[in-house]
Amino acid sequence: MARRRAALLMGAALSLAAPLSLGEDTALQPYKARYQVTYRGLNGGQIENSLGRANLPGHWLYQTRAYPSLLGRVAVSPNAREHSVMQITPSGVRPLSFDFNDGSDGSRKDVRFQFDWTAGRVRGEAEGVPFDLAVQPGTQDTASVQAAMIVELLAGRPPRGFPILTGSKLREYRYWPEGKATVTTPFGQFETEVWANQRDGSTRVTKVWHAPALGYVPVQAIQYRKGQAETQMKLVALARGQEPGASGR
Repeated sequence: MARRRAALLMGAALSLAAPLSLGEDTALQPYKARYQVTYRGLNGGQIENSLGRANLPGHWLYQTRAYPSLLGRVAVSPNAREHSVMQITPSGVRPLSFDFNDGSDGSRKDVRFQFDWTAGRVRGEAEGVPFDLAVQPGTQDTASVQAAMIVELLAGRPPRGFPILTGSKLREYRYWPEGKATVTTPFGQFETEVWANQRDGSTRVTKVWHAPALGYVPVQAIQYRKGQAETQMKLVALARGQEPGASGR
């Protein structure tokens, strides 16, 4: 679970051919973002999040890849991958499938599942244990919720929370705004909107700084435990409005 937890922390943070219109004045654009990760002030390496078009028409893909430092490899493998296939509609994000590979030779710690929205179920396997759960509209996985947050902000729908499937467990997460702030990152200085979230019953709070000028792509994220900052991510590179393989601001 240590590697899984580390991957979720770094993912919680952050190849479309063209922008997807969500309204008269808003559009979701393709992007690939690279973040520097620190844990209690120590260098943990980098993480890369990207949003792109999947192989099937109307389907989209959110991916997370880790580039851990030598110290970071204690918690997460450089071969770890996480991705979610989803549909993005005017009413929001609807996840379809999720895959987490912890990067080891075996599959004992992997997590895979698929949503059946007709039946209102999600079925899969988490760390070798099959599961089958009822889900309600609006439920996200740990990857799709990153895209869902951006989609909601672009559409002018301040989120109050999401049910999120973590492993084989459905958990309720509460979201709330914490005002605006100017943030300086290695990629530049940005005016941001700050959003916090917390799982019911948890002592951890995650705050994310979304930059409206970048289509609400996060430029900073910090997870706090009992009020103390633990994991921090800061934007170091961003390719936006083009295929995620390209570079530039």
